Amino acid sequence: MTNKEILNYIELIESELTDATNSGVETPENSDSLYYIDTAQELLIELRENLEGKFENDMDIFSENAFAGDGEGRLKGNN
Repeated sequence: MTNKEILNYIELIESELTDATNSGVETPENSDSLYYIDTAQELLIELRENLEGKFENDMDIFSENAFAGDGEGRLKGNN
């Protein structure tokens, strides 16, 4: 799957969440559901923006070495 395809899926999901918010009736019974939909949409937007920034910097976040190391490189001076 290409970076563009991933971003397209994210945009489609954002659109569906917008539709879900717009179709929900604002009543006390639905307030929690609408809150969770809004939160999911905000997280998805944040994810999209983070991915777009990484893609623009030509970083392949899905490469085998993207998460290599023990996570302590900065502490050992290997940054």
